[in-house]
Amino acid sequence: MADQSIPMNNTAPAMDALVAKPMESDLLRNIVSTETGANDAPILGEAPELDTSLLYNVKPQKSVLLAILKILFGLLFFASLASLAFFTSQFTNTFDFVTSKFNLPNISADLATTNTEIIGLQTELNASRFQQIKAALDKFSYDGDQYLQQYEISNSGTSSAQEKADAKTAMDKSKVTLKTSFVQAREKFSKNFIAPLIDINFATEPQLQSLYEEKLNAAIAENMKVLATGKDDATKLDYRSYQQTLKLIGNTELKNILVQTDFDSLKSDKLYELIKKVNSLIVNDMTSVQTIKSKRIKWSDIINEIDLRTMAVDKNFNEKFYNSVGGIRYNSYDFDSAAGKISINGETKSLDPTNFTMIANLIEELNESKVFMNAEMRSFSKSGSLEEGYLATLRLVLDLRSNPNAVKTK
Repeated sequence: MADQSIPMNNTAPAMDALVAKPMESDLLRNIVSTETGANDAPILGEAPELDTSLLYNVKPQKSVLLAILKILFGLLFFASLASLAFFTSQFTNTFDFVTSKFNLPNISADLATTNTEIIGLQTELNASRFQQIKAALDKFSYDGDQYLQQYEISNSGTSSAQEKADAKTAMDKSKVTLKTSFVQAREKFSKNFIAPLIDINFATEPQLQSLYEEKLNAAIAENMKVLATGKDDATKLDYRSYQQTLKLIGNTELKNILVQTDFDSLKSDKLYELIKKVNSLIVNDMTSVQTIKSKRIKWSDIINEIDLRTMAVDKNFNEKFYNSVGGIRYNSYDFDSAAGKISINGETKSLDPTNFTMIANLIEELNESKVFMNAEMRSFSKSGSLEEGYLATLRLVLDLRSNPNAVKTK
């Protein structure tokens, strides 16, 4: 029995070697293969293959909410396209070929048509108003001409007391008719000559004012073009009327005078100035006559002024005492309207040799006048004796102060 036993201390190492050796080599190989990349196979192995044929008959679950969302999205999409197409067709001319073919409305075109109609109607109204303004101002100029004449008579030094009284009565009558035409013109000028437009290019009042004035000028010019070839008196009269109306359009100064003037408070001198001012701002047949008359020199007033200044030097002037006591006598007057000069030929007579002193005093007196200036003696000759008296001839030349070409000399 003793011989059959196996010694434990001899076999244990051998078994350990048998078990440890293969384990150690497998571990090393795995480490080496991992580090060196020798083994590229995935750790979890190959991915399983799916059989897609199994999915052919698979259908998603039906959802009412999802169906509603799809429908809403579709409706929203088509509504957006429709809105885009609608606004494009209404505010642009992109789809004009479609809208015109099917006779569809276009907002932008309708607005443009509406603006054109507004401008046309307002222009016709403005033309009518300015014709009425012109008619009222024509009447004002006609009555004003009568008033100016009577005013000048009432303030003339050559008018008698009765003439001045009659002129004052005529002025009062003229003022009544002047007020009527003045108020009519003022009311028409106070109206609004513009109408608002749906157009951003004409958003402010000055822009609208300029637009309507331009359209009115164009409309009147077109009417004048039609009448320009007319030969009869009526056509010529209408043509001249339109021509004169053009002067009223945009006449801000005239409008301000009409609107701001308190007619009832005007005194005779202020009304005289108002008529003159209005006539200078308008053009009609009467103002043309007034322009000619204003340039005409009133020789009666000039002669009267010469007589008054002469009487200040010669107390017996025009009293028919010249032959007996002497004095100053004028033989002729020479008026140069273009140059604004007056030449006076005459003579002086005195019982003592003081003729020159009398003439010097006369020249000084004439220069003191508000009508004359630059009076001077061009020639002088004297003859006579103490027994017969002394006779001197004279020739005076003087300028009118109203002459713009006259220069005052010292």
